[in-house]
Amino acid sequence: MPSAVANEAAAAEAAAISPYQGVCEPFTIIQQEVELEVNFREKSISGVSTLLIFPMVSDLDEIMLDARQCDIDVREITVNGAKTTASYSDPYDLMQAPRQWQLGAPQHHIMRSRMRPLTPDRRPDVPINERDKQGLGCVPADRALKVSLRPEGTARDESGRRTNAARTDKDAADDKDLLRISIPFRSKRIRDGLNFVGVDDGDFRYPHVYTRHSIAPGTASCIFPCVDDPGLRHSWKLSIKCPRTLGDAFAQPLATQSAAPVPSAANKKRKFGEVAPPPPQPQSAPMVEEDKLMEITVVCSGNLSGEQIDPKDEGKKIMTFEVQNSAAHHISFAIGPFEHVDLWSDFRTEEADEKLGANAAKIHAYCLPGRVDEVLHTCAPIVAAADYFAPEFGKYPFESYKVCFVEDMIPDTTAATSMSLCSTRLLYSEEIIDPEIEVTRKLVHALASQYLGVHIVPNQRSDSWLVIGIQWLMTDLFMKTLCGNNWYRFHLKAMADKLVEADINRPSIHDLGEHLHIGDFELEFMALKAPLVLFILDQRMSKIPGSTGVVRVVSQMVSNANINNTDPTCTSVSAAEFRRACEKKSQYRPDELWDQWVYGAGCPKLSIKQRFNKKNLNVDIVINQTQGTSKPKSINKEEFWREFQEEIHSVYAGEVPRLFTGPFTVRIHEADGTPYEHYQSITDKDKNGTNLSIAYNTKYKRLKRTKKAQAAATTSSDKLDIQEDDVVYFNMLGDVLMTEKDTENWGLQDWSKDVQVAMDQESYEWIRFDCNFEWVCETVTDMPGYMYLAQLQQDRDVVAHQDALLFFKRGKRHGVAASIETRTTMDRRYYWGIRVMALEDLPKQADPDLNYIGLAQLILSFRHFFCDRIVGKSGTITFPPSPNDFHDKAQYAVQSALPGAIARTRERGRCSKDGRNFLLDLLLFNDNTDNEYSDQFYIGKLLEALTTSLIPDKQEGDGTLISTLDEEDEEDVEFKRFIEKTIGEIDKYRRMDEWTSTYQNIWTTTALNCKMRLMKARVIPVSPIEFVQYLQDDNIDLVRIKAFECLVELGLLSKAPILKLLLSYMSTDKSPFVRDRLFKIFCRGIAAIAFGENKASQPEPEVEVDDSGLIIEQGEAEIQQRKLDAVRKDDITHALRALKEELKGDPELPIVVWRAVESPIIGLKEKAQLLELCSAMFEPEYSMLVTLNYPKRWTCERVAEDPSAPIEPRVKQKPRCTIRFAQKYRTEPRVKIPTEPPPPPEPVPQEQPKPPEPKKIKLSSKPSFSAGSTSGPPTPAALARHDSISVTMPRHAPPPTPVTLPVPPPPPPPPAAPFPASASDTIAVQPVARRSTPLAEATAPPVRAASVSSLSQQPKNGGKPTEKRPKPLKKRKSDENEGNDRPKKMARTENGPSRGANGRATKVVTVRFTAWKRLREDTYRKIRTEQSAPSTIVATPVTKRLTNSKSYNSPSPIARSPASASFPPSSQRAGGGSSSSIKQRKPLPSFAPHPGPPGALATVPVPNGAAAAAQAPAPAAPAPKKIKLKLKMPSQKPPT
Repeated sequence: MPSAVANEAAAAEAAAISPYQGVCEPFTIIQQEVELEVNFREKSISGVSTLLIFPMVSDLDEIMLDARQCDIDVREITVNGAKTTASYSDPYDLMQAPRQWQLGAPQHHIMRSRMRPLTPDRRPDVPINERDKQGLGCVPADRALKVSLRPEGTARDESGRRTNAARTDKDAADDKDLLRISIPFRSKRIRDGLNFVGVDDGDFRYPHVYTRHSIAPGTASCIFPCVDDPGLRHSWKLSIKCPRTLGDAFAQPLATQSAAPVPSAANKKRKFGEVAPPPPQPQSAPMVEEDKLMEITVVCSGNLSGEQIDPKDEGKKIMTFEVQNSAAHHISFAIGPFEHVDLWSDFRTEEADEKLGANAAKIHAYCLPGRVDEVLHTCAPIVAAADYFAPEFGKYPFESYKVCFVEDMIPDTTAATSMSLCSTRLLYSEEIIDPEIEVTRKLVHALASQYLGVHIVPNQRSDSWLVIGIQWLMTDLFMKTLCGNNWYRFHLKAMADKLVEADINRPSIHDLGEHLHIGDFELEFMALKAPLVLFILDQRMSKIPGSTGVVRVVSQMVSNANINNTDPTCTSVSAAEFRRACEKKSQYRPDELWDQWVYGAGCPKLSIKQRFNKKNLNVDIVINQTQGTSKPKSINKEEFWREFQEEIHSVYAGEVPRLFTGPFTVRIHEADGTPYEHYQSITDKDKNGTNLSIAYNTKYKRLKRTKKAQAAATTSSDKLDIQEDDVVYFNMLGDVLMTEKDTENWGLQDWSKDVQVAMDQESYEWIRFDCNFEWVCETVTDMPGYMYLAQLQQDRDVVAHQDALLFFKRGKRHGVAASIETRTTMDRRYYWGIRVMALEDLPKQADPDLNYIGLAQLILSFRHFFCDRIVGKSGTITFPPSPNDFHDKAQYAVQSALPGAIARTRERGRCSKDGRNFLLDLLLFNDNTDNEYSDQFYIGKLLEALTTSLIPDKQEGDGTLISTLDEEDEEDVEFKRFIEKTIGEIDKYRRMDEWTSTYQNIWTTTALNCKMRLMKARVIPVSPIEFVQYLQDDNIDLVRIKAFECLVELGLLSKAPILKLLLSYMSTDKSPFVRDRLFKIFCRGIAAIAFGENKASQPEPEVEVDDSGLIIEQGEAEIQQRKLDAVRKDDITHALRALKEELKGDPELPIVVWRAVESPIIGLKEKAQLLELCSAMFEPEYSMLVTLNYPKRWTCERVAEDPSAPIEPRVKQKPRCTIRFAQKYRTEPRVKIPTEPPPPPEPVPQEQPKPPEPKKIKLSSKPSFSAGSTSGPPTPAALARHDSISVTMPRHAPPPTPVTLPVPPPPPPPPAAPFPASASDTIAVQPVARRSTPLAEATAPPVRAASVSSLSQQPKNGGKPTEKRPKPLKKRKSDENEGNDRPKKMARTENGPSRGANGRATKVVTVRFTAWKRLREDTYRKIRTEQSAPSTIVATPVTKRLTNSKSYNSPSPIARSPASASFPPSSQRAGGGSSSSIKQRKPLPSFAPHPGPPGALATVPVPNGAAAAAQAPAPAAPAPKKIKLKLKMPSQKPPT
């Protein structure tokens, strides 16, 4: 092994070019040993995880590991045997909100943000094959456990490596660069990783436990501490300790064994430091003696290396397993009373074993008791698949393969190292034949996943499509050997048609690998498209001479991986390497295929036109391509959850190529019957389409088929003489019912004469486009119907038959089409899938224009194959059903499909009476006594067919169909009786299933589905009790799931009791499978509400009637509603908007949904899905209620000594002080913060309040109160003044700084002095009117600009003064950044407002004078003398509400004397400014033509402090974000 120093140098060299160096930890794991002990009663595990770590750098001080839902004692973690320091924080604690947070469904975004570190999309994707090349380490998922590598007793040697003083030199020589870290752990509440079954009370299934897995990393670390990195693979050693028997697991000894008396520890007093004994566990349900003796076994990944009895407890055993080269998420085990089935010895002959030799894989199966026979029948094809894979693809990569069937699995199969966990739902007995193909394909796919997926893994997540595609390619190739070539090609064609419909607005399979963790729908789409892409690649590679297909490339990959099983480059596969391998094997460059089908998205639609060029004897073909659809694809309920998930996870649609190119094979069946294949190609050179010109080979025209030849082809007689010049074409298929009698009895038709003439004029029989199946596309041609008929009857390829029947399915109703489909159904030489396709299209031919010929032909087909013809004594002929015989499975498939086709025929909107009675007779006279196989599925299909026959095309009216039938009409009476008979038969089989259990209770689930369909179609009344009675826990899971599905389909999810019940089961059921299925059902119910299908009943609007009696319909509203309903299904955003609107008024829904989110049972993925669903249902609220505990405080007091206590003599008492401490809660703050007092309550208004009047400053010239001058007009009353200026109050509270106003010039005659003491005027400023309302009500909203009104001018003749308003002022640019409530005032004079040079009103602003100290002493004294003049301005401000002051209720301040407020203090004069930190208020504009100090002019005194703040309105600040706090006393009591 290379030293750490050399490895560090290599890592440092690669760090400069590696983009992954920062996300990888500089260490790797060589081996991991895990010791587990399982406790069934507590549903927990415990043990020790030991990791052997190789540091890639010498100075590594700390490593980071993954661990979830575990309790780890970090004090017991050791490094090389010495204790060390470590820290651990459980990531699953993020799934639970803190107790202080009171969240609800509208706060879903808060919880999602908290859980974001657990999401898989945050994990970096480091290529596996680049780790060794660039010296990269491992990538932990969470890094929750941090272990220091500097334990006590370690030091560093000269080279920098750590050495342990406790180790010997021999140990150091062996692993001097390795670190052994031991981590003891114990599981907490298990949410993920493990699933216990049969342990809870009321669960009577066999107890067992197994591991759960996921695509995203993180699940393995829920079981034991490890590095949960899919790219890190190493060896493992697992030692699992478990009980020996079920009796030991639940502490139930046998009746023959006397239980040893256990000493009670109730009265035992514990010593100091002794651990308290665990609480007594509740006793489980008693088991019978046979169950107690059942031995528990462990099925685990790897090979069993040892088994022993626990030396400390005889009731337990230890089983040890060793695994080579496996990742943590591929380690799996199951523990329970499993029975072992040796499959490879039961189903492999000695000859086959000798032939395979060392390549023969040993296959084992494990199942719960009583299901061995089902396992033998179900798993028989697995041995054949292993024997097929070994020579075809390579040796099985492990020593053995184990299949273990367990309960309650969400997926049907899960692949792990050398084993697969499978659901018991896959098991079926030998009597059941319906699910055998589907189940076999799933089990074979689990075996193929061992080759690709476990042994060979994708290099990056984007390479997942290649691994999944090869898995299903191997599976289908084996199914081809089992079911035949027709099944294989029919299956591929059906998948291709499904992909054409599904691959619309979907990402490419290359990009989809990054989003597989979103949901199983992404994996299903990849499993649909990836194998088809590889099949196309194989077809194109095989066309080149001397080349091999994809199979040889895969075989080479498996062989290299088996030889070099520890080399990451050999055990990982990337799309680029696979592409280069394909080029080497076949010399074919798949560049265009990779760009279009791997990196591109969508499927092409080919429109092909063909014609025969008689001049050049060529066949001209024009191919036009279109991608996508002309109109957007509507979203259905099944796709709602997928569309929503892709929307929130930013899964974007892939880029659709403009043109798909590649080889295109055309096969022309010319007139002589010889097929000619022409290898063409579609390129992007032609912009208007691809034009192909193919030479014609036949030198003569198609000869007409004579009637004698037709007769000879359909009869065996030699009486008809066939001439030598006649060319006879013997049809290979579809030549049944050709006699005249059959044609008359079956109502068959042939082509008209005009069509036959056109047939004779054609130069070729038909043309096959893409006959080699190299395209996945939708093909529409202009070939006539008779060419498709020739293709259906004469071509041997089943894909050609599918194309022909798809043409007739797209066509209109026609009698010839009905005859063709009937002959196809009756010809048993066709593949059974083709016959089923033909009969499923016959209900369309039951049309009155065709005399309902389709129904008659379907009934005749069933009678011909599956009924007996009996002639009665009176000559009547009856056709009772024959006894069932399902040995011919092709005939059984046709027999099962015919009743459903008959039920879909319609006559006047309903199924005809003959059709309904025929179906009822099939059910009543069904006989399965002599049949070797079960008819349970067949009866279920008959019940479904009867239900379909009762549902009309359209139900008019509001009532049910059965209540609206006319009792006097014979047809309605007969139909009502038939409905009652059908319901009686449905209930009969439902009751029969209660005491004779069918396979998975198929009769009960079918009966529930039939009742739901009848209720949804309003045939019978809705009765929820029919389904609620099956919701009990004792019923099988599939029945409960079906009952919930029926309730949701009926629209009962809008009912509160059903909604609560569904959410309760969805979040508290013990079965993960039930929870998963119920969640999908809930999503479909929510989708129905979003699409407007299930709406709450609303009262109909009243009909408006005008005076003439004409009814006015609300047509516009109905049209708008229809538009909204149509848009809902076009885009997911409109659907989500409509969903939130529909659920807006339900107050109980957020409560019950959030209760489900907070369930302690659901796992990480389930909780994340519920939170995402909350984001679709509710608008987010960005506030929450927080509960805080009161702070604690301690009080102490001195305890006085008891004077009465006796004092011992002759003993010197030491002075002592006894203090008693007490803990209390502080409910009040230490320092109270001043807060705004609540406003006084507003009185109840008696009348409509008027808008607040603007505040006005009234300016007038009047004699001073101190002077007796009578010059000038008399002073009018305050309320009678008209000349005013509206002024808004300032925004901010003013500081105690005087605000000055200029004194207007005195009226004539002017005085001698500028400011005479005896004749000075005064300006009174006061509000216009006062209100008696409270101060809070009197506060006026801020006004942007003050309204200015002109003063009345005195006319010369002494007339009445007139008012003149100036023009509104223009807004200045300097005012744009100022507040809206900034006061704006204009200077007024006796002669009106002052004007500037342009004649506009000017604004005079007085600038405050601050340079007092620069004035001379005499100048300063003169100003002070002028200040003492009695001319003043008295201001009476309006009282304003105080917002942030204690004195907001104080009355309006009184105007103070000018001397006390106008002159600056000496400190300001000396220092040049005020020391106050309050912002100074801006002075009012002045009338004086000269600037001066504030004391030189009349002043308006402004009060200090709160009084000044009361005059200014509060600023309009934005509403602050508040956090609601709720104080809560802790539950524990304070110590005394």
